[in-house]
Amino acid sequence: MINVSAEYGPALVVRIGHEDIEIRSIGCAIALIRSLRHDHLGNYAEMLLAQLEAADTPAQQAEAWRAFETWSMACGLLPDSHARRAA
Repeated sequence: MINVSAEYGPALVVRIGHEDIEIRSIGCAIALIRSLRHDHLGNYAEMLLAQLEAADTPAQQAEAWRAFETWSMACGLLPDSHARRAA
């Protein structure tokens, strides 16, 4: 379920409830986290959101993308994650 985006590298497909959402950019990741602000997952994402919003250089963006991927995995949002939880 991983697609390649020329600008941002591998896209992530996250599962929120019963819906699969493809995240292809830092902007998409920011929008997703903002949409979860009133959800229990949003409580764990404020620092991640700050990192994503502040990522200006390619190196910072790569670090922020890895952090988003790690957060998604830890929250069980990746469809192939063994720790999957419903958002």
